[in-house]
Amino acid sequence: MSKRAEDFAFNKFPFRYDAHGDVIDFENTIILQGVCRIGYMQAEKDIISIIESRISEIIGDAQPKPVLRAELQELIGRIKEE
Repeated sequence: MSKRAEDFAFNKFPFRYDAHGDVIDFENTIILQGVCRIGYMQAEKDIISIIESRISEIIGDAQPKPVLRAELQELIGRIKEE
């Protein structure tokens, strides 16, 4: 699991506590965090797919743009880093 996805989910849907220190609505919070993580990871995959598609288009051009291609490949690497 992506650490960024996990951090995002915990920040987006933090546990809430009542006056006694008990977690409020634990089950729903866990579900929301899980759905958020799944959505985040899918968005990462979609973005990488779009960037890779653009790289393929650039490589297929008659005059490739090496700087742009290198920037997009660097971006993919940064997204994939854990």
